[in-house]
Amino acid sequence: MKYHIPVLLSEVITRFNPQPGNIYIDSTVGHGGHSQELLSKGAIVYGIDADKNNLTITTDRINNPNFHPILGNFKDIKKIWQKYINAPVDGILADLGLSNNQQSQEGRGFSFNDSQSLDMRLDPNTQETSAKDIINSYDETQLYLLFSKIAQEQFALPLAQKIITSRQQSTIKTGKQLADIIHEYYQSRHIRKAIDPATKIFMALRIETNNEFENLNIFLNDSQKIIKTNGIIAIISFHSSEDRIVKNFIKKNNFTTIRFLPTKDEIKTNHLSRSAVLRVYS
Repeated sequence: MKYHIPVLLSEVITRFNPQPGNIYIDSTVGHGGHSQELLSKGAIVYGIDADKNNLTITTDRINNPNFHPILGNFKDIKKIWQKYINAPVDGILADLGLSNNQQSQEGRGFSFNDSQSLDMRLDPNTQETSAKDIINSYDETQLYLLFSKIAQEQFALPLAQKIITSRQQSTIKTGKQLADIIHEYYQSRHIRKAIDPATKIFMALRIETNNEFENLNIFLNDSQKIIKTNGIIAIISFHSSEDRIVKNFIKKNNFTTIRFLPTKDEIKTNHLSRSAVLRVYS
């Protein structure tokens, strides 16, 4: 299997500087790339993921008694900590991006080419509202706000209007259907983009479906309650609004912080890292 490549791995590990016996929470463990490196230094890692498929992949991949996989959402980090650890931890990591299998897997709804689904829920067993529900039920104002505020889409209003017109003719059921609607609008205006014009809309829809901004705020506040004095927290974001939430939280609390961006070499070998921002604080 092709595992997801961990973003800004060297920078994360260097700042954590893990020692044998140190305890870390990888709160969005994904395929375990960051966790694996921490474990190689003798650390103890509790890996949390809301995606059952990802957790299965990681559990099969990592055979280490110091690794503790936990199915759960990173917003519940305090409850999970109370249940499994209940002692201050040395470091906490959150990588807010999707793993490559989530982005490309048919039937999850994250992909522009998904001809089966427009789901986007990280955990369909605990989440009621899917991206399909949102795109087919939000009114024009709600879609406009979603596209303009979260996606920061230049053509938020006409895209909202086009989606509503399209769904009146037929329910939008798949990622491919939605992407085609967005592509048709851009083509009709003869507008070319360096990245796929559906990218920002899909990201905003994923964020809305999974309450990611609200969950991030909960996570940031609760992480402070379980970290050791002078412990390190590292957050990797892929969206300017996500990064702004982290940046403002750090500023509000007067934490010591440093920011990292991927190098040109990393972007060349892993294009998914191109929009990543790592903020490390204590």
